[in-house]
Amino acid sequence: MTRTVFLTIPLVLSAGLLVSCRQSPQQYVDKGNTFFTAGKYDDAIINYKKAVQRDPKFGEGYYRLGLAELKTGKGREAYAALNSASTLLPDRADVKVSLADFLLVAYFRDKNRPAALYTQLTKLSDDLIAKDPNSYDGLRIKGALAWTDGRLKEAEAFFQKANAGKPMQASVVTMWVQVLFRDGQPEEAERLAQELIKTHKDSGPIYDLLYTHYQAQNRLADAENILRAKVNNNPGNINDVLELAMFYASAGKRDQMTATLQRVLNDPKTFPDARLKIGDFYGILHDWPEALRQYQAGADAHPKEKVIYLKRISDAWLAQGKGDQAAAVVAEILKEHPGDDVAKAVNASLLMKSGQPEKVQGAVNDFQELVKKQPDNPLLRFALGQALLAKGDQNEAAAQFRESLKQRPRYLPSIMALAKLSLSKKDYTQALQYASSALAVNPKLTEARLVRTAALVDTQQYSEARTELTALAIDLPQNTEVQFQLASLDLSEKKYPQAETRLDQLYPKDKYRALAGLAEAYRQQGQLDKALSRLTLELGKSRDTVPIHSLLADTAMRAAKYDLALEQYQQLLILLPKSAQLQMRLGVVYQLKGDFAKALASFQEASDLAPRDPVVTGALADAFRMTGRNDEAVAAYRRVLALEPENLNAINNLAYTLLDTGGAPNEAQKLAEQAVQKAPRNPSYADTLGMVYLKKNLDDSALQVFSGLTQRFPDNPVYRYHYALTLTQKGEKSKAKTELEVALRKSPSDQLRKNIQTSLAKVQQ
Repeated sequence: MTRTVFLTIPLVLSAGLLVSCRQSPQQYVDKGNTFFTAGKYDDAIINYKKAVQRDPKFGEGYYRLGLAELKTGKGREAYAALNSASTLLPDRADVKVSLADFLLVAYFRDKNRPAALYTQLTKLSDDLIAKDPNSYDGLRIKGALAWTDGRLKEAEAFFQKANAGKPMQASVVTMWVQVLFRDGQPEEAERLAQELIKTHKDSGPIYDLLYTHYQAQNRLADAENILRAKVNNNPGNINDVLELAMFYASAGKRDQMTATLQRVLNDPKTFPDARLKIGDFYGILHDWPEALRQYQAGADAHPKEKVIYLKRISDAWLAQGKGDQAAAVVAEILKEHPGDDVAKAVNASLLMKSGQPEKVQGAVNDFQELVKKQPDNPLLRFALGQALLAKGDQNEAAAQFRESLKQRPRYLPSIMALAKLSLSKKDYTQALQYASSALAVNPKLTEARLVRTAALVDTQQYSEARTELTALAIDLPQNTEVQFQLASLDLSEKKYPQAETRLDQLYPKDKYRALAGLAEAYRQQGQLDKALSRLTLELGKSRDTVPIHSLLADTAMRAAKYDLALEQYQQLLILLPKSAQLQMRLGVVYQLKGDFAKALASFQEASDLAPRDPVVTGALADAFRMTGRNDEAVAAYRRVLALEPENLNAINNLAYTLLDTGGAPNEAQKLAEQAVQKAPRNPSYADTLGMVYLKKNLDDSALQVFSGLTQRFPDNPVYRYHYALTLTQKGEKSKAKTELEVALRKSPSDQLRKNIQTSLAKVQQ
């Protein structure tokens, strides 16, 4: 008996294996279809692959495999499978349509509009129409391609014919409406869009299309109505409600915004995560107190999801740069999730706030590690940008802020960080653009309004700046920044009595900033002695003498009282012996005095204190060049570019210095051309490029550069001198003599005059 049992079992197993081995490709597909219907796409893929392994020419297997690969987001694999299916099943319209839909999405995503995709889509649509002249899919594909070609009338005809076969299909009508708008038929486009909404109330893109059109036409009432219709027609979609609320926020309609959001809060059954979403909404607006209130209410109402809300609360504190408050929240998170990444982010934020270089670098390292784990997290990108900014790496910080905006385009912390960075770099046009972007999100955002007004003043748009600052002063009567900007505007418009009165009123609130403004007012009026007297008097009254010494030193330097400036900077160095900036200022004063050796020593000391500061290293490189130590200058300029590859001054100066050393003319040319390409209107960069051409005997190119410079700057003796050198090298001595004589008359520099006279003597021989 026992023997029989042991003999039977292997026979049964073998029979099962034989059955398994004999499964047909269609059986594998059927099994895969079962998994596909259940949403188990990975299991479906395994079976479809077995089907095509069993029969490499089994088109249905490839077709189903392609559909499953699409579900898992594997585009390349999906294309390969669908393409094979289309070849193996040439008469199957559904296969061609699936492949065409995939290709159409890829074609629209790629702004370059790849020719290969266009050709394949054309063939697929031709095949579909050849089989059925009224093929809905063939016609809509033809219409889409005609639209991208700019053949608008043809596109309209194709879409109209497709619509006749299958009326009011959302994908076709949405494209058709866009074509009509582009073809200057807005009334017909609106009529068609409204008809689609009646038929397909859940078609989000058509609402968005109409909203964008109304906004562009400044038809704000219509824009509001279409958003309201979208919300009313899709009452369970919280994102539609938030979009309407954002419209009200952007229009400054706070009451309507609040009422719209309250509608969601009043229905927690339909919107269980309302507090989370609305907290995020207020975060976008930079309304951190309300965001925190929503998150806390959500945490209290949903204890099982408390950690999710606590993380948002921590993120909100981090976005404000308040690591201490975030740390308190993290303690709660760590009770549930020890070692959580949020804790690491808060710790990095605290390191950043310390201001100590090694701790700031530690913060950068931590945030970089977190970003690697979560590359699509805009908050971590922003935090990394802040850390890089604290480190002094403005370019990389800006790159992180821009990356965070790609992920969340309306993220105000990153917009404002870029606005302030642009302002600090004196890129006022960019600052205005970012400030406007911020105000489009939150029209009442004070810091964005102040960035905008500061940029308006600096771009000499005084009338507009005064209008906006006056409005701000009414809204924020106690805001000192508004008053300081008004004082700055008064100075810019030479309204000195008003500026002085305003600054005297601000003195009790911010003594040092008011004194700096008063010193500038006196300077502009030619009253530097008055400024020096006022600051000297303040020095005896102040406990914190550092800012007064600094103001007094800067003012003395502007007044050309260099000994007084040196005395004040040296006093400051006693108080702040490790300050690279003070050593820099000392170096500048020594340069102005003509003591280049001491200037070089100060710049070298500054570089030792701040070896990774490109500004300091650049000043040292300039000092090396001025003292004839060109090899050391070249090395220093290269260090600047290692720290800041886009530093155009360093690029230009390195090119010029390489010429003086007599080496690497090709590198000098490449550098000079790079600088001119980035800043084509900068005459110094063009002059360097001209000298490179001259040294390389590219006389015609040099002549073109210097001829243009002398026309733009006829009173500049250096450009005329270089133009004359080029003419001399070309053998045009008569013209060169004329240019040298003009340059000699205009030259204020003894050394330049000597050089011109030497050249003049040569052409007269």
